[in-house]
Amino acid sequence: MTQTQSRSHNKTSITRLRNRGNNGSASEEPSIGIVERVELTDFMCHEHADVNLCHKVNFITGQNGSGKSAILTGLVIALGGKASATNRAPNLKEFIREGRSRAVVRVHLRNRGSEAYHPELFGDMIIIERQINATGGTVSQFKVRNASTGEIVSRKKEDVVAITDHMAIQVDNPINILSQDAAREFLASTSPDKMYHFFLKGTQLFQLREDLEVVRQAITRSEASISRKKEVLPEMKAEKKRWEDHYQDMSQARDISTRMEQLSCQMAWAMVKEAESEVHTIDEGIDVFQKKMSKIDQKVDAEKAAIDAINQEAEELKEQAQGQLAQLEPLQDERRGPMEQLDSIKATLRLFKQTENEINAEARNTRERIESLKRDITVERDRLVDKDSAGRERLRETIHDLEAEVTDQEAEISNLQEQQKTLEDRSLELRNSEKQLKVDVEKSRRQVERVKTGLQELTQQTSDQMSAFGRGVKDALMAIKKTQWSGMEPIGPIGKFIKLRDPKWSQVIETILNKPLNSFLVETHSDRTKLDAIFRRCGCQSQIVVCKTELFDYSQGEPNEDYLTVLRALHISNEIVKRQLINLNRIEQIILVEQRSVGDKIMSSNNGGFPQNVSACYSVDGYSLGARGGGLSTQAIFLVRPSSRLGEDISQAIAREKQQLIEQNQKLKEAQKALNSMMQEVEALMGEHKRSSIAERKCRERINRANSEIQQARERLQSDEPAKIAALESELDSFSEQLESIQTQFRDHNAQQQAKESELRQIESDIALVDQKMAAIRDRADKVRRAADNKTSQCQTHSTNIDYWNTKRSTLEEKMSALQAKKMDAEARVSEVESEARVVCEERVEVVHSPRKLDHLISKCKAQLEEIERSSNMSLAEVAEKAQKYINVYVTAKEELLSVTALVSALKTAHQQRLNKWTQFRDSMTVRTKLHFIKNLLQRGYTGKLEFDHTQCTLIPKVKTDQDVVSESVGRNPTDSQADKGSAYQRKDTRSLSGGEKSFTTICLLLSLWETMNCPVRALDEFDVFMDAANRKIAMSMMVASARTQRDTQFILITPQDMSVKPDADITILRLQPPRRSAATA
Repeated sequence: MTQTQSRSHNKTSITRLRNRGNNGSASEEPSIGIVERVELTDFMCHEHADVNLCHKVNFITGQNGSGKSAILTGLVIALGGKASATNRAPNLKEFIREGRSRAVVRVHLRNRGSEAYHPELFGDMIIIERQINATGGTVSQFKVRNASTGEIVSRKKEDVVAITDHMAIQVDNPINILSQDAAREFLASTSPDKMYHFFLKGTQLFQLREDLEVVRQAITRSEASISRKKEVLPEMKAEKKRWEDHYQDMSQARDISTRMEQLSCQMAWAMVKEAESEVHTIDEGIDVFQKKMSKIDQKVDAEKAAIDAINQEAEELKEQAQGQLAQLEPLQDERRGPMEQLDSIKATLRLFKQTENEINAEARNTRERIESLKRDITVERDRLVDKDSAGRERLRETIHDLEAEVTDQEAEISNLQEQQKTLEDRSLELRNSEKQLKVDVEKSRRQVERVKTGLQELTQQTSDQMSAFGRGVKDALMAIKKTQWSGMEPIGPIGKFIKLRDPKWSQVIETILNKPLNSFLVETHSDRTKLDAIFRRCGCQSQIVVCKTELFDYSQGEPNEDYLTVLRALHISNEIVKRQLINLNRIEQIILVEQRSVGDKIMSSNNGGFPQNVSACYSVDGYSLGARGGGLSTQAIFLVRPSSRLGEDISQAIAREKQQLIEQNQKLKEAQKALNSMMQEVEALMGEHKRSSIAERKCRERINRANSEIQQARERLQSDEPAKIAALESELDSFSEQLESIQTQFRDHNAQQQAKESELRQIESDIALVDQKMAAIRDRADKVRRAADNKTSQCQTHSTNIDYWNTKRSTLEEKMSALQAKKMDAEARVSEVESEARVVCEERVEVVHSPRKLDHLISKCKAQLEEIERSSNMSLAEVAEKAQKYINVYVTAKEELLSVTALVSALKTAHQQRLNKWTQFRDSMTVRTKLHFIKNLLQRGYTGKLEFDHTQCTLIPKVKTDQDVVSESVGRNPTDSQADKGSAYQRKDTRSLSGGEKSFTTICLLLSLWETMNCPVRALDEFDVFMDAANRKIAMSMMVASARTQRDTQFILITPQDMSVKPDADITILRLQPPRRSAATA
């Protein structure tokens, strides 16, 4: 059985024949590299051609000019081949159909199995598209798509080359894909050197030989370079020896230099010792001021305790007000139900109005129908005509058959509607899931971008740690050092003085203290103005906090020691920074927990409220726990991106972020994969629903058509019967009763509408009562809140006392600040001198002499060294540097020479090994080609051999035809000796063969070369152009048999002649009709 399929688009018609019977042999289909489809748009003579190929043998036939060769040319161009390789055009633009601005070729490649090329990206079918533009900057553009999703995976030619290399498709191999001209050249070739050249090109031996020659030339150049370097090396060695001797002559100055270095170390650390003594004197004065300020702090704490008591009473009043407001919740719940009923009744009344309109319309239509029936009865009574009873019987049978058909179609519609309902329910369920998956994909994508941004910021902080605190901080710190301040030098950024005790709390603590970590502390408002000007100049956006430098006691405000607070989780090196964080952020009262369940228990452990001295609780995974009014409350907080502001090791943070990025990318891939699967299932359901709807529509069309025929038959049957008048009168009575029923329905509907309106008024009254109760509760809560505000105003007296003591303390602080400033200068001097000392000598040394004595000894040693240097016209350091320079140059040159020599030796060995391998591979290919050639000749009854001369680079086929064998058998005497028989067996050169015999021989050689190659696609254009019918039939059978024995190979054979091969499961015959050409094209 042969199936014919025709596809055409304007100007191209393709007829495809495929036999799917059981006569052909079915083999397992190959998994990768098979061309399943070729599409041409405005390419050469084709306006649009779409060719599907089978996995084995494809014969493309048609008259000359039908575009057969264009299909093979399109395949080569789409897979990255050059225009010159096709021998059809000098450049790509010549392939564009006349009158068109661009051409497009597409090739569908199979990509299945364990050796598939990146199936996670390209799927089981790869579409390679190449667009050729007649105008514009880019002549050729590639697109590589996933056939399953239609997604463009790549636009690079490099990926096309990688795909063809992976699948072993050799588009530029002149033996693998033979165009029309290449096929004729090969089939007509008789020159031994050309035949040998085809052999080398087809087996890739030519390319391997060229590569080996390039390596040999590189080895020759390297050996010449080695010879030149060997000539220069002795001179370099002599120069090195001369400077070594010079350095030895000056080595006597080394001892003096060492002594001077030791004295310099003592001098440096003597200056440090002197500066440290000054700092100790200042510390004694500071201790006196601190004792006086401690007594003032005790009085201030007493005033603060009174303020805390008043604040506690005010807090209790506020909580009482909150309790009053909490009573609103049940009332709001009570109000919510009637409001929902109110909305429902209003919706019902709208439906009542709609129903009323429908009833009125139905009554109006019924009255019109009654009047129409009365007119019909009057007409029917005026005419009665006799009709043939036999005709009426046939009409009744027709009506009966049509009614049966209607019943069957209605049953089919019922089944289809049930099927559609099931599909719609499933589709709705999938669409809901699809929406959630899209949300998950977008959420994962945003999380990936967030992690990438954090990783970039961390990477930037490895080179500039201050960048973690914001833009311009580094420049601002340098400007602060150069500025004079009325108070203390600004402290900041605050995060610089904070270190984590446990890195696991890094992100949650950084979130709690986000902006304060970047802020700076100043002591006076004038200093704040100066610092603000610096920040504007440097582009820094950090906050500036004016603070007091008192070191108050905060231990009374801390919670139980069992709780880990933010303060306890941090090591703060600056006490002023610590007090400001306590004042501004209450870090001593914010506790941290690892598990949310533990936090919920802690925050409700004090009779349902917070524990004493606890203001907030956070979990390690970023949740705020507990509600001030009581009860459980868990709220997620937005965690800031990690940084090094809390002193965490940046490398660990980067490693953690990289791991998180891998996990987030994996989540994103999984979510995207699930979404794609869901969308495919939805699309399949929509297609099935559409098919069901089409089937239902066709059933309804058949029902309408049958009902129309039934109506016509009944009209013909009853048009002349007296009984029609009775039917009309019966229908008139039915419509009269229907009108009465409609009027009754309207009265019932009107009564129900009035009842709903009454219910609406009652619900509105109930809602108004609830609103009054809620207003009364709000009034009582406002009174309690005003009482709490009055309590707060009582704190003013105590605040005035605190201001007095603070003023007195400030006076002491100013005096102590002067000492501290002096101390800071002294400490800075110590640090500066110590840094300078460590530059001179890293380890601290014992100081024996005073700085003055040490300076005298150093000057004496320096004078001795200067005397030695004057005698040599060069310093010791310069001589040492010069000697070391020549030593390094000589050693480097010697090592490079040895390295290059070893490399060249290894290259020569490797080159020889590869050359031997190439020779072995050539010999192996030679033997395989010979064996396959002999086997192929036997298909026609010929014998012969291939004579290779690898020295002269020639290949000569020798063939003995079947007629020669018969002639020798007839002419040979049975008594001839074996030697005589051998001498009589002389094979012919191909030049002495007939045209058909020569073409058959060349096809045998081509098949032999193909069988030694490993390529999934093999193509040959006009292979039988020089063959007679007998040789052509045998050659085609040989090609089919060869294709069937090779599992992973596809054959594309083009011929203008009729086919002797029949279509089969693995044989496809494509017949091309000449494309229609416009007048301009013709």
